[in-house]
Amino acid sequence: MSQYVLAIHAGHNAGACIGDASGIRLAIQEERLTGEKNYWGYPRRAIDFCLQHVGAAPGDLAVLAIGGKQVLSRYRGRDEILHAYRRQSSVLGRMRQRIAMPMMLALRPNFGQDRLERQIAEHGLAAAPRRHHDHHRTHAATAYFGLRQSPAERYVVLTCDGDGDGACATVRTWGAGEERLIATTPWDNSLGALYSWITYLLGFMPLEHEYKLMGMAPYASESGTEELAAVFRRYLALDDTGLAFRRKTRRRMNDLCDRLHEDLKGRRFDYICAGLQRLTEEILAAWAEHAVRATGVRKVLAAGGVFMNVKANKRIAELADVDSFEAFPSCGDETLPLGAYYLEAAERYGADQVRPLDDFYLGDESTDDAVSTAVRNSGFRHTRPENIAAEIAGVLAAGHPVARCAGRMEFGARALGNRSILADPHNQDVVRVINQMVKKRDFWMPFAPMVLAERQHEYIQNPKSLRSPFMMMTFDTRANFRDMIAAVHNADLTCRAQILEPAQNRPMYDIVKAFESISGRGVVLNTSFNLHGFPIVRTAEDALHVFKNSGLTHLQVGSYLVSKG
Repeated sequence: MSQYVLAIHAGHNAGACIGDASGIRLAIQEERLTGEKNYWGYPRRAIDFCLQHVGAAPGDLAVLAIGGKQVLSRYRGRDEILHAYRRQSSVLGRMRQRIAMPMMLALRPNFGQDRLERQIAEHGLAAAPRRHHDHHRTHAATAYFGLRQSPAERYVVLTCDGDGDGACATVRTWGAGEERLIATTPWDNSLGALYSWITYLLGFMPLEHEYKLMGMAPYASESGTEELAAVFRRYLALDDTGLAFRRKTRRRMNDLCDRLHEDLKGRRFDYICAGLQRLTEEILAAWAEHAVRATGVRKVLAAGGVFMNVKANKRIAELADVDSFEAFPSCGDETLPLGAYYLEAAERYGADQVRPLDDFYLGDESTDDAVSTAVRNSGFRHTRPENIAAEIAGVLAAGHPVARCAGRMEFGARALGNRSILADPHNQDVVRVINQMVKKRDFWMPFAPMVLAERQHEYIQNPKSLRSPFMMMTFDTRANFRDMIAAVHNADLTCRAQILEPAQNRPMYDIVKAFESISGRGVVLNTSFNLHGFPIVRTAEDALHVFKNSGLTHLQVGSYLVSKG
């Protein structure tokens, strides 16, 4: 009997997940299997990996669900993405962007499905029934089903990204047996597109490095920030209802390349970042406030790539009219497979039966045998401590970073302890050390803290006691935390905290508790375990490869502690 729901995203940051009536069994991004960060294309390896993980054949699939009706499943490398932005300054590029593409998308609401069908057939999955779900409804489903506390509660669900199925933002209410679409913003008024264009014009990788602009923004002066915010306010605002975005220019946000270049010529880069960030926070906070007031629903959930902007999330969470706020973890298009699964599961098993996330460790785990073999073959000195949490805590307290590859892999962009590099945040030199060892992170970008839940109020200001298990929001810090500057933003003294509960990740919790018993500090620094420009490590072999090819000196892999020297 066909029992599995296989859900995919075939596009930028492609991936797949598989589940059944019990919930999501596995989710993985194609990048973790190819080694190409943010892989764009058909997720062939991720699909195979999902099927193998549960021991399923194509005939075991009840449905193959796709998160989106318009699909761009042809492979695109980084150079091709940059070329697509670069060519828009040419005559042919402008004609393609302003005339051909909008006409094609309007006339072909199922654009790209024919290519995807060929890829599915070539993969041997042609017999599986197919379902395409609307892009923004799929995003909304991740937030509602993944984060809701109870099916009986109603939520305002916001989605916002660059573009998907002709829209860039939606407002919904969902819960208590009802889903209602309140407002939709057409794709040509896209805040996400504006942010990506500025990312490109500042010399960064669009659709990937937007967070670097957010990180630079607090360094600008107030006068410089407001000067550039005034420029950006000439492009985009809310409409009269406050529930949708409207552009204030004749050109669509995707067509502003030439004007942006002229308007920003000679402007300081930190002012540009800060002005754009201010506009982003203003629009999103006002939009969320209007949505709450229009619906009378004070609990807000969010998804879509724009909500990777953790500083804007902070502004929304602080609104007086908002009782609770949470953004779905790693809420870009990589999580569309999860939303497609949720929509199918709600229809097949009943909406009230869909389980919210317990955690985000949705990937695979190296077996004990695989770990043992990899460690023995590495040639590095290794031990298998009886109390590995205490051993790691001791290394951290001695001032040494420790990489960690243990347990199931996290899904998405954030390392949440299982594929992380840990350090003592009180050691102010640790940022330089980790960057020299492995990360090569931009000098202005902070690392993030992992804080014991029971001690969070000593370190961060969280008056609403909001959940933050997935590092999707920043918090103001308290004075006694600011000497742990390695995990605090140097300019505005905020931090992107992961608030750690024992039930979320007991082994990682035990490490922080052991570190607390030595140092008195219930917090460690946490950053992703990867070489610069590459995806987060997956297997024991991946972890040992990065360990070998970096300056890292200590590594937990499975139940082993590996050291150099």
